[in-house]
Amino acid sequence: MWKVMVVICALGNPCTMFEEIGPKLYSTEKECMARAEIKAKAMVETYIEFGYYIDSEAHSCLYVEGQTEV
Repeated sequence: MWKVMVVICALGNPCTMFEEIGPKLYSTEKECMARAEIKAKAMVETYIEFGYYIDSEAHSCLYVEGQTEV
């Protein structure tokens, strides 16, 4: 199973890593990456709306061994 990871670096602030809340796991890396891209874009837009300048953003998926669908 795979979980979404997003890192956002806003100018003047330390980079922050986020994981999706709750047991949201994806069966395939492809499915997870599609969700990660959507999630990262929405988060960057929210940061910008609140007046932050985004220096960089990265998103990926982490394989979680031994986990099954919830």
